[in-house]
Amino acid sequence: MAMVIAGTGSYLPARVVDNHELEATTTDFDRTRSECTLDDWVSERIGVHSRHRVAEGEGTAAMALHACRNALDDAELTGADIDLIVLSTFTSDHRLPQSVSLLQYELGSTAKCIQLEAACAGFIDGIAVATALMDQQDYHHALVVHSDVLSAVIDPDLFLMQAIFADGSGAVVISSEPSLSGGLGAVRTWTDGSKSDWLYAGGGTLSPMTPERWADRSHYLRIDAQAIFGFAVAKMSESLEVVLGGAGHRMEDVSWVVAHQTGVNITLAVAEQVGIAPDRFLMTLGHTGNTSGATIPIALDHFNRQGVLAAGDLVAMPTVGAGMAWGAALCSWTETRVGHAARLARLAAPAVDDGLVIDLTDVDSVVVA
Repeated sequence: MAMVIAGTGSYLPARVVDNHELEATTTDFDRTRSECTLDDWVSERIGVHSRHRVAEGEGTAAMALHACRNALDDAELTGADIDLIVLSTFTSDHRLPQSVSLLQYELGSTAKCIQLEAACAGFIDGIAVATALMDQQDYHHALVVHSDVLSAVIDPDLFLMQAIFADGSGAVVISSEPSLSGGLGAVRTWTDGSKSDWLYAGGGTLSPMTPERWADRSHYLRIDAQAIFGFAVAKMSESLEVVLGGAGHRMEDVSWVVAHQTGVNITLAVAEQVGIAPDRFLMTLGHTGNTSGATIPIALDHFNRQGVLAAGDLVAMPTVGAGMAWGAALCSWTETRVGHAARLARLAAPAVDDGLVIDLTDVDSVVVA
């Protein structure tokens, strides 16, 4: 019996913010000192040209709803068919009610709901939780979704944070298919709490929102970029090796790597370390930015709907994020309804435009997390 990705979906808010707008609205970029525009600096070093921002009143649950509806449509299911919903996020709309409960209601579902408080590693954590519960509880269909409004937790004055992080949501339907083989294989996750202080954002019970906290801006997300870079490369590479080895595969067996996307420099370093050609890394970072745990399902949806993912392709999905947490999942791809149609169209017209796909061989690999 296989647990297959039966549908993919994603959502990016309508508002697009490019690098030129960031230069006009942030306060700490010095064009004279940098000897270039902010667009040149960010494009060359991080690989992001634009990103999306939520509209007023649009939040985590609303974005997740769009992504889930798209995934359900691809899988030809409705909310009533779903047994389990796992939403990962660290920007829940409220403390209570949880965003996953609002999502369940809007989908017209009675599924068991679980919300994971997780950032960049959240989608892979969600897959691990969902597949374990599907096996234990005999669930047939699960929605795994990550949704984050990162614009709510990054300092509006800091160009680097504004350049890297973005808003968005991605989802997959996982279905238990007794007649199929393949599908989701090895899923492994880890955490090292001794490095948890590499990322910080106040606003919790021990760091309440006080006038002093507003004044020193410590409620905004802060990251130790230099420490994270080496760790991210090592752990994503290591997790790839573990899931492939555990499933009896080698690096050369991988058709595509859909990795968490924080910057092209990290992806290039991972590609070099594991010996997988950069052109086998599928990325949408250029027009999405780092959407936290949503980067992987957004990319899966994009390339599924472009007809890039073919039946039997071995797709590896490594990630790393706050916690510090990391992990990877491996999937022998089963074509979805939408993906199959796109694949046929692509084969009939090979010149289909992939649209804003990053060429990892044409970037400056200066270290910026």
